[in-house]
Amino acid sequence: MMQLSREERMLHIGKMTNVRDLGGYETQEGYYTKSHKFVRSTCPSGISDDLKEKFYDYGIRTVIDLRSDYELVHQPHSLKDYKDIEYYHINLLQNENMSVLPDDIKDYQDLSGFYIFMIEANKKQFKKVFEILLNHPYDCTLFNCSAGKDRTGVLACLLLDLAGCHEYDIVKDYSESYENNMQMMKQLEEMLPKEEEKFLGSDPRVMMRFLAYLREQYGSSKGYLLNIGLDEDQIEEIKENFII
Repeated sequence: MMQLSREERMLHIGKMTNVRDLGGYETQEGYYTKSHKFVRSTCPSGISDDLKEKFYDYGIRTVIDLRSDYELVHQPHSLKDYKDIEYYHINLLQNENMSVLPDDIKDYQDLSGFYIFMIEANKKQFKKVFEILLNHPYDCTLFNCSAGKDRTGVLACLLLDLAGCHEYDIVKDYSESYENNMQMMKQLEEMLPKEEEKFLGSDPRVMMRFLAYLREQYGSSKGYLLNIGLDEDQIEEIKENFII
């Protein structure tokens, strides 16, 4: 296994622009994260059967949808009930009125505050997410929100940190979403007040601040998972299934 480039991690599924494998990152212990294990994604909504089959052929057998109930109604997930893919919905917003951004996001100076709130307010939900991963140790799992940037980005951060990846790679992985979603972001900017456009980006400094909080409060992703109720053996199993 070798370090993979950004282009090698990208999955080209129709017009979807932010679908990426988390494999091919070197860890601090000299291992690499596995490809075809975790795929972070925008929501595959309204895609054709041919594109569903591309996900299936890539190996996707488990889906964790991190969106709100509102989003599910307005953009049904195309991989739900597709062949033998197991679909799970874990709501990381708990906000029925959310359309483009949560109403209370304006209370935060930047997205790092929102991410901190997310992991603190949704500990039961994050535990469920990792329990799903434990129950599907050999599957390729796709996890998504709407743009594949915020909720998806926080979960990707927790997984990459658990694997022992370098912090600059975790930050880089997060920051790629903005450029990938450039066309979508331009559409969203037209729907938002000017002062809220800052929440559409994926500034590396946002992830750096979030990681600093994670280190200060829990030591690491592992410390957070212990705090929410997973045990050492469960955490080690998730890690071992992600590295090679």
